Amino acid sequence: MQYRPSRIMAIRNIGILSFAITVCFIMAIIVIVLITRGTLDIYIGDEYNQSRFMPQNDAVTVAPAPHDGQFLRITANRRGKVIIECTDNENIFEYVRVLPGGVVYDVIHGSFSGYKQIMAALTVYIVIMTALFTASFILRCRYELFSYTTLYFGGTSIFLLGVSYSFITESIRLLTDSKIYFMFSFYSAIKSAGEDFMLLSLPFMLIFAILLTISNITLIKHEGRQLVNLLGLALSLMILGGYGFLIFLSELFAMGSEFQMRIYGTITSVYTTAFVYTEAMLISSMLCGLIAAKKTPAYNKTHIIILGCSVGSDGKPLPLLRARIDSALAFAQKQKQHNGADVKFITSGGQGSDEVISEAECMKNYLCSCGVAAENILCEDRSTSTIENMRFSKRIIKAGYDEPKIAFSTSNYHVLRSGMIAMSEGINAEGIGCKTKWYFWPNAFIREFAGLLVAKRKQHILWVLLLIAVFALINMLLPM
Repeated sequence: MQYRPSRIMAIRNIGILSFAITVCFIMAIIVIVLITRGTLDIYIGDEYNQSRFMPQNDAVTVAPAPHDGQFLRITANRRGKVIIECTDNENIFEYVRVLPGGVVYDVIHGSFSGYKQIMAALTVYIVIMTALFTASFILRCRYELFSYTTLYFGGTSIFLLGVSYSFITESIRLLTDSKIYFMFSFYSAIKSAGEDFMLLSLPFMLIFAILLTISNITLIKHEGRQLVNLLGLALSLMILGGYGFLIFLSELFAMGSEFQMRIYGTITSVYTTAFVYTEAMLISSMLCGLIAAKKTPAYNKTHIIILGCSVGSDGKPLPLLRARIDSALAFAQKQKQHNGADVKFITSGGQGSDEVISEAECMKNYLCSCGVAAENILCEDRSTSTIENMRFSKRIIKAGYDEPKIAFSTSNYHVLRSGMIAMSEGINAEGIGCKTKWYFWPNAFIREFAGLLVAKRKQHILWVLLLIAVFALINMLLPM
């Protein structure tokens, strides 16, 4: 499909808007810090007399908060650390620091000047960015479906939905229960973002694992116990084992010194981050794969590339290959009815060592038997992979057309990865997905998902390492 500039501009505008909102958020934080610096209200409770709290030095001034007698107002005078003691009970005290710029930091509770406003601004920012990433993902699914960037946006949107839920929940608690809910609880929620996402997605993943197991067992009954037919079971076991290992980590790291708890928290964050990244990419790939399989190409094509697969011992197409050919024929007939335009078929596939005829020749014979004129069939009989299917077919098409409009026909589970391969080979094509048996599709898509991960393994490793570094720093640096 040739995309109109307005459609591409909509995606770019979302990117520009995201950058502008980020700049505004940073400016808002600076303004909040400037406005709120110098004072902090600390909850003490009504069982103590606020006027009996005295600072050990003149770094701060202490007085009852005017809005609520249960709070103590700390006013900064200069930088420094100070313990604020209760003269009625020496065991009751507060410990604060005055940071550069006059920000008052409550060491005991983790609160700081303007913390409520900053947390509210941060929550609003994350919710807006989640909405923008989701909008961009939806647009990309419509206009740039065969792009790894679309997968990344989908995975990020899915993760941000979980983060938004956590931030909204924690912010509401912080703003409404400030007498019993402090910033340390909020910090803990941030550090456990990956774990929270795993728990939120647990029902979906359990259902997915059960359905995947059922389809895989059915596949084995029909197709045999080949290693490739066990991918669904392997993934189901990995999902269940992944959640089981999280429970193990929670029990193992239940207590310890502050340094030990930070190390334990880092280990848990590293594990959950890697798990959640893979989970988010899997869900994103499933969504994109379903959209790609169901999407109908525009009826303006000049060529349809039919991607080959195994040929029968009699030289005739097996059911999987026949379905691909039939889908291409059905589309060509609908296009003919729609606008009267004919297409040329590119039958793409070489001859395997166990095949009596090349896949291309097999498909040509079948098309001819269905009434397609031989001059409308171009054979590409050298390819041994999807990459070569696209690369060699492109050469044949470009030899006769300057601006071809291309579609490719393949199995529904294979449309997404084939489209991405086509894009990587410089082919702007749309996919025609043919149906496969219900029990075959899930296991085959898992194989495709593995192929997607391997194809961009360097990028995936880089993103995982970046996320791990961020959450490791959060666990090691944020207050306990």
